[in-house]
Amino acid sequence: MISLRGVRKTYASPAGPVEAVAGVSFDIKEGEFVSILGPSGCGKSTLLMMLAGLEHASAGTIEVAGEPLTGPRRDAGLVFQDATLLPWLSARDNVLFPIKMMRLEREKYVARAEELLRSVGLGDFMDKRPRELSGGMRQRVALCRSLIHEPSIMLMDEPFSALDAITRDEMALVLLDLWARHRKTGVFITHSIREAVLLSDRVLVMTRRPAVVVADVAIPFARPRDESIQDTPEFNAIVAQLRGMIEHSIKAAA
Repeated sequence: MISLRGVRKTYASPAGPVEAVAGVSFDIKEGEFVSILGPSGCGKSTLLMMLAGLEHASAGTIEVAGEPLTGPRRDAGLVFQDATLLPWLSARDNVLFPIKMMRLEREKYVARAEELLRSVGLGDFMDKRPRELSGGMRQRVALCRSLIHEPSIMLMDEPFSALDAITRDEMALVLLDLWARHRKTGVFITHSIREAVLLSDRVLVMTRRPAVVVADVAIPFARPRDESIQDTPEFNAIVAQLRGMIEHSIKAAA
């Protein structure tokens, strides 16, 4: 579904060119959920923006569904670190906002918007505005918004990073359930190793900038999953393995 070959990203700066991503190559199958882990500032979000078509690669190729990626695609849903909801719209209307932007017929999607909101526990909050919702609720609305137009790909840039630890754990379970229901191809940027192992089919480990992928780890747990797998020795062994890889890459860069 997604294929990268030798992807690089270089930015101009007053001090000269800055290479953010260096020679990244990997494939993601249709329906697969892949998390990307790495140190802060290593270029994970830059890579996701290139996958979204919002940033152009300086070199290399990106293909989606066998076609070169040349710009934003209508079949991709994007979730940012901040919920980025429009404050004057209700939760329902925020979910429906992409339908307006795509000039699709709103009435055909109202029932789907309400179904999505109910599926994440917001059935009683559809008419509430963002200021009336908690941080976790706002991010649930953002997840629903990314799915309203039935995209084939979900791209998520650390969507739970601004939440407190308890809410973050809850949101990981919400996303696990949403993904099981809708089974999209998912790319998830995170700093949380445990979150990545819980959610993913594979985890890619990136080095410090300029970033390359140094490990591609398959997660062996069957689906559907629940939080109980986090208490197993197998889960914690994979977490320790990934943590060791990241620490090794940081030491090597230093």
